[in-house]
Amino acid sequence: MERPLLDTSVFSTYIKRIDENFDSFHFSIVVFYELMASLIDESTLQKYENWLLGLHKADRLLIPTRTDWINTSKAIRRLRHLKLINKNLPTTALQNDALIARSAFMHGCFVITDNIRDYHLLQKVMPKLEVIPAKEFFS
Repeated sequence: MERPLLDTSVFSTYIKRIDENFDSFHFSIVVFYELMASLIDESTLQKYENWLLGLHKADRLLIPTRTDWINTSKAIRRLRHLKLINKNLPTTALQNDALIARSAFMHGCFVITDNIRDYHLLQKVMPKLEVIPAKEFFS
């Protein structure tokens, strides 16, 4: 059975539900980068650091490999060649979402997100990627 992988976009709205069901989820290190680089207080930073330790020990922390980075760059390139994204869009614009998507696919997870638009775009070049809107998942 596929496992849920949380996108960064769900944290602000669903943090209480995430806390309550923490052991049910997989997490990408990319999400922790985005969370920890944002304007959070020290206690939240400490919480995320503790989560990282536990997730690593439980083998539920997904870390992109060299191959993941290469295949992600090729997926973004395909979107450009198919003219599905603006050629002037910075190369990093979809980078994190694409890395999260690739990790989800490679580890038998589905992505739970509030950022449906970007993930549906990525599905055009990653057709086996499963994405579920957070509102649907958490209802």
